[in-house]
Amino acid sequence: MSLTIQEPAREAAPPAAPAAAGPAKPRLGWLDALRGFAALSIMVGHFVQAVMPEVFARTAGKFDIGTYAVFLFFLVSGYIVPASLERRGSVRGFWVSRLFRIYPLCLFVVAVGAVAWKFDAYTQALTPLSWFTMEHPAIAALGNATMLHDFVGVGGTVFVMWTLSYEMAFYLLVAALFVLNVHRRSAEISTAFAVVAVAAVGAFPLITIAHDQSGLRRAVVGVAVVMALGLFGVMSRRRGVAVAGALVLGSLALGLLSLNTRLPGWFSMTILATMFAGTAIYRAEQGQVRRLVCIAAGVVTVPLILLVGGRYGENGQVAPHFQWHWVTTMVATWATFALGMAVRRFRMPRVLTWLGSVSYSVYLVHAVLLSVMLWLISPNAVTSLSLGSRAVMGVGFCAVVLVISHLTFHLIELPAQRLGQRVTKAFDRPSARVAPAEAGAPAAGRG
Repeated sequence: MSLTIQEPAREAAPPAAPAAAGPAKPRLGWLDALRGFAALSIMVGHFVQAVMPEVFARTAGKFDIGTYAVFLFFLVSGYIVPASLERRGSVRGFWVSRLFRIYPLCLFVVAVGAVAWKFDAYTQALTPLSWFTMEHPAIAALGNATMLHDFVGVGGTVFVMWTLSYEMAFYLLVAALFVLNVHRRSAEISTAFAVVAVAAVGAFPLITIAHDQSGLRRAVVGVAVVMALGLFGVMSRRRGVAVAGALVLGSLALGLLSLNTRLPGWFSMTILATMFAGTAIYRAEQGQVRRLVCIAAGVVTVPLILLVGGRYGENGQVAPHFQWHWVTTMVATWATFALGMAVRRFRMPRVLTWLGSVSYSVYLVHAVLLSVMLWLISPNAVTSLSLGSRAVMGVGFCAVVLVISHLTFHLIELPAQRLGQRVTKAFDRPSARVAPAEAGAPAAGRG
């Protein structure tokens, strides 16, 4: 499935918000390296698509770099996010941490995009903010505040933000499973999502809740209220209230994934199958589940993901030809993750761990800068240049993004994370914890 700028809500995946910069321990450095490589792939892929369309046209049918980076990020998130929750044993602390890791930089980039929009510093081909956001700022703001924007019909404010909706759905499910004490069933859950993707591929409706502006408004407000109630529940110190909140959050996530997605249901199911597969690998590595269970789940899950993505297209219908580029992309994704695991005991080069630390900034910042760059030189003028000149331009663009991302990481992300750590400590007291009977083994790394 091609993730193109012409369909802006499906462009790039967010890296899990990183922890502080600096030399990573060997057991963590490989995750930073994977995140950094995925972020770099997204940035290069978007530049090639916008500035070197002839190159993109020749390669997209053989290997989809956008989907590759998306699923690599999701594997990394699946591996480490549940570990972050279980390490703390505090649902409150987990959600406070997520809040301070994700939102501050998003708000900053959206503000920069709004300035670019106000001064008309963009082209019609690629805008810094979505048209819906600028036309309906209040409802778009509430939908994006839930981070479930792709499931309520408003879309991401910045075109790369669609994957944050899947990250949020995963967070809701992870928190619910943890409170219900079934969080170690990751292998079975991954397989279940893959089976549903294949078995029910034609049964998934698209955007069934809202069909007009008033319905959309009710959907956004309703989802925001239900999500708030569920979060209030899972963070309660009363076990009964926490369980009720977990059921609410789990039902909300599954309901939106099944009934109100903008993308085909099979695609959404493969994303969740991939994320929980990453969690299952973590659990097998930590000895929380038998490796044989994880292997058996993988033997079923991965072929089903390859099958459903190869047979079905972006509209949820059977594709006229088997989509082999999906297979090559998925195989490359899993091979990259396997390579990362194979070298996880070695210390990664500092440049790779640095790239991983700024990867969330790269993910968000490059989208707005690409829009402004196209405005400065105009798409027509760009494509009239030689391929070599555009390649040099691409190197310069990536260098500028990396420099600015380094600054936003140190000036926005790190201070926000440190503040979040101080706030989290207040929720990590034993009396504030709502954990299952077995919270799980210590996490392998940071979330």
